[in-house]
Formats: sequence, C-alpha cells, structure tokens
Amino acid sequence: MFRFIVSAVFGLVLVAGTGVAADKTQKNQMVKGTIKSVDPEKGVLIINQKLANGVVDRELSITPTVEFVVTTKDGTKEVTGKEGMYLIEKAKDASVQVKCDKDVNVLKVTVKMNK
Repeated sequence: MFRFIVSAVFGLVLVAGTGVAADKTQKNQMVKGTIKSVDPEKGVLIINQKLANGVVDRELSITPTVEFVVTTKDGTKEVTGKEGMYLIEKAKDASVQVKCDKDVNVLKVTVKMNK
C-alpha cells in the first residue's frame, strides 16, 4: 500500500513538472508596424512599432534565410534574404509584420505595399 501511494505521488509530481516545463517554452513573436528604413547592404530593417504609449523604432537584422512575402497591386512575391531587402527598399511607410523566434531572430517578413 505504501509503495502504491509513493508511486502515485511520484507520478503526479512528474506530470505536474512536465506541464510547468511546457508552459515555459516561448512562442514566436510577431512585430507589426510600418517600414521606416531598409539597408540591404548592412542587412538592417528598421520599423516603427506602435505601442500603447507611443511609437518605437525596432532595428532588425536580416539574414540570408529570412523569408519575405511582399504583396503589391501587381501580386505577391516570395523571396529570401537580400533579394527581399531590395524588393522593399523603397517601401517606406508600408505595412509590415515580422515573425521572430524566441531570441528575436527574424524568421519571416510580410509586407503590404499600396503602390
């Protein structure tokens, strides 16, 4: 009987511990705003992000593996890395969503240009 109680308690602690570990995993982050500037040579994208108490600039490093989805009136293009940076180089004030991992490394940039 004593072994049964100890096993049950151990099992509950194990299950509870697994649940806590699962809660601590961070999800990908989404940053939304407008494009302030694009520097393809340096691989830097600066966006204006609206927050509750104002607007802040976010400087994001773009690696060659970053996916770009750019929507214009002519259609949608999907490219990666510098090619995407050159595609949005003149898209100042365009709407942008940036998907980042838990360490704020950019994974995907989605841009909607009105021009």
